[in-house]
Amino acid sequence: MTKIIRLKESDLVNIVKNVLSEQTKPAPTTNTGPFKTPNGGTAKINNKYAAGYYSVVHTDKRGNTYDNTTQFKPILTQASQFLTTNKGTYIPKVIIRAGESIIPNADVEGSGAILKRGQLSDKRKEKITTYVQEQMGPLVQSGAINKLPQIVYYFEDAKTIEQPSGGWSDYRKWRLSTPEQQATNPKNAEYTKLKAGYDADQKTQIEFSIIPDLGPNQCSFNVRIGVHYDDVSLGHKCNFAKYEITANGVVLTTVNATAGAGKPYADMNNGGGNEDSQGNKSFGGARMNYFKLNNKKLVDDILAKSTDGETIVLKARCLSPGYNRGPGCHKDAPHVTVHDTDGNLTIDTYPKIDDGELITMDKCGRKLISGGGAKTKSADAAKSGENTGEKSITTTPKLTGKKMNFTAPTVGTLTAQQAIQNQVSAGNVQKQVNGTYLVMKNFTYNNVQYNAGDVIVKVI
Repeated sequence: MTKIIRLKESDLVNIVKNVLSEQTKPAPTTNTGPFKTPNGGTAKINNKYAAGYYSVVHTDKRGNTYDNTTQFKPILTQASQFLTTNKGTYIPKVIIRAGESIIPNADVEGSGAILKRGQLSDKRKEKITTYVQEQMGPLVQSGAINKLPQIVYYFEDAKTIEQPSGGWSDYRKWRLSTPEQQATNPKNAEYTKLKAGYDADQKTQIEFSIIPDLGPNQCSFNVRIGVHYDDVSLGHKCNFAKYEITANGVVLTTVNATAGAGKPYADMNNGGGNEDSQGNKSFGGARMNYFKLNNKKLVDDILAKSTDGETIVLKARCLSPGYNRGPGCHKDAPHVTVHDTDGNLTIDTYPKIDDGELITMDKCGRKLISGGGAKTKSADAAKSGENTGEKSITTTPKLTGKKMNFTAPTVGTLTAQQAIQNQVSAGNVQKQVNGTYLVMKNFTYNNVQYNAGDVIVKVI
């Protein structure tokens, strides 16, 4: 059951502070609030209700008034200003996420009947939908927008079904007879934890978004594409895994990646050294690369080059050839994921491609049409001790206590640093955080024998 709270001005201040917006370039006109960029933005509102009530504005039996319009009105006003200023370009989208505690709810505002799970949230959703449509209706009439907001509703199950309790039966257990044992006794630590879980589940959050109007390509907006190496158990540890990623021939750039945003490639190099985006900080570690179809021009360009206007072909082009001493990249590395415009994971696959088609999907990112494959361990991970360009998975050797020097070769032009890096790439040594090098397996160099567990303390 919800704790009874009267809305204050400070609630609105906190909502405004928590507003989220995606940024691309300065807006064509000055706008206020969360909707400042050409792509609009998103405001999050947390509605508060008395237990068993669902109207946007209501007063409970104790005389406490809950007026959620104090949160809605400023956001809707700012949205109206933005949509009017950017006439014919943007449309609003309202996402309602509602949840309930597992304690049975009653329709206190109406019939008083006990409600089944989800029915109270449904009633709140209906009231929110009606309120938003009433407020946005004049914009449709004025021609500022061509349709009312799309309402997307998600009902989220209570976490307290599993934690911190077993549910309603546990709650009833604490409704005991003597004052010392009453569930409301603050000294009852178990009930206090239980009640906190119930209160956290009782929620209704509204995300009010304005996004570009892409017409028939609307579902492509904010489709997120990932090309990662994110399961280190597969055994990829090399610097032959950097790919240019294209969508119908249009080069994509990262919005979030281990190597940084704004990169025109997916970088999964993790063999240490200069070619590794993390250097020697995370040898053999995960490398993440996210691309996003986050503006109208990008989506239009991609679908203008689609053979049917409905599909997107993702391709990879190897930018760091030489894997297994060959012309290509490490095919086992890329793990391709796709999230649709609502953030749902829709494609999760391992194409095993270094030059060519990764996958073909529909323009919404919701259907894998061709390409892809199952996750398998890197073929080279099982080859113990063989230098194939991909280092084997090995355990840390037992230290011998022997401290060694490493010198440049007497013949040729390699410096000592270049020579030791070659040994790192071959998997013979591994650089440590203190700058020394741990010998991982036996090898001979410059007529000097190095054994697993030795430590190279000087490179001269």
